[in-house]
Amino acid sequence: MRTQSASRFTIFFIAVLAAVAVLWLAGIFLSQNHQDPSPLAKPSFGLEDKDILLYMEAIAKIRENASFLKADTSREQVVEESIRDYLTQKDPYSDFLTREEYRKFKQSQDDSYVGIGMEIKKTQDGRILCVPYPGGPAAEAGISVGDELKKIDGISVYGKSVFAVASMARGKPGTELNLVISTKSGIDKEVRVRRSAVTIDSVSTYQVGKTRVIRIVSFTRDTKEKLRRILRTWETDKPIIIDLRGNAGGDLHAAIDAAMLLLQKGKRIVSIETRKQPKNYESNVGTANLGSPLYLWQDEATASAAEVFIAALTENDRAVLIGKTTFGKGKVQDIIEWSDGSARVLTTGRLETPHGVSYDGRGLAPTYAVSGDTTMYLTKVEELAGLKSTGRSKSR
Repeated sequence: MRTQSASRFTIFFIAVLAAVAVLWLAGIFLSQNHQDPSPLAKPSFGLEDKDILLYMEAIAKIRENASFLKADTSREQVVEESIRDYLTQKDPYSDFLTREEYRKFKQSQDDSYVGIGMEIKKTQDGRILCVPYPGGPAAEAGISVGDELKKIDGISVYGKSVFAVASMARGKPGTELNLVISTKSGIDKEVRVRRSAVTIDSVSTYQVGKTRVIRIVSFTRDTKEKLRRILRTWETDKPIIIDLRGNAGGDLHAAIDAAMLLLQKGKRIVSIETRKQPKNYESNVGTANLGSPLYLWQDEATASAAEVFIAALTENDRAVLIGKTTFGKGKVQDIIEWSDGSARVLTTGRLETPHGVSYDGRGLAPTYAVSGDTTMYLTKVEELAGLKSTGRSKSR
């Protein structure tokens, strides 16, 4: 016997069919009375009426008969889950974000937000890797770069997009999250992390002995201006060292703009191969420093927009690359907001270096391989620049 809820849905479904039928008949009438029908008479979004009806019928039958659904499962939930499953099945980086998930994600794009102070990356096989900010709540709780995140408050994150997982970590300050983490050595452990107000200083400097190093932890909307201010005060006889270790990416266009500060006008920065036509980005204006020798530090956690920044500077012979092979995230996702406030994350392009190389899944190899701590990275810079013997960098 059908429930009262199912009966109401049946009535609704019949009403929808009637409305579609009216629109279909109206379309026939218009096509018969106009030799050149307007574009408005064509099916919306390129879908035939039968496609819409089939989808509506499928949802109705699933809600009415599926034993795996709870009685109170709404039509909206079925639609959301069907879209999400389709996207994630076709592409590991695509996803569907509910209104609440998308709202929380937008909040996380500000320099200050409430969270656990950690970037996350998704591998090709669906695993979520941790990149905690130094000194943030996640790092203080014992989470290390490269640890795999498995669960948040008992919910598996495997296969979810980074956008959905990030929204799960947001919440009220002072509240706690129970995380299940798998370390690089394969040991699973439970970690409790307290949410707090997190301020991300996307660009900063630190000292290693007498050497000044620029650190970019993520590319955000203000990265370019912060980097420009630092470069304006840089001593011209000192090499520029930019530490990108653990930089999981961020805003692609922020990385493009930041690269322009260190490149001559007209240099190719990145190409994006799409279904329609490639998009090429070149440096134009705003150069801040073209003379100082430039060294970039990277590791296996360096990814996405950070890889764009690195490839632009190294393949244009502007920088020397030191460290380990990068993560290899060379695809572009666009977030498309829908009328109800939800959003769809779609992979829309493939990134290529200035030389036309696709590095997705492979990463960018360093010019000089270095494993170890900051001291070993700096030693390699000193060796290349001749700082040990002269105290000054050699001209390039």
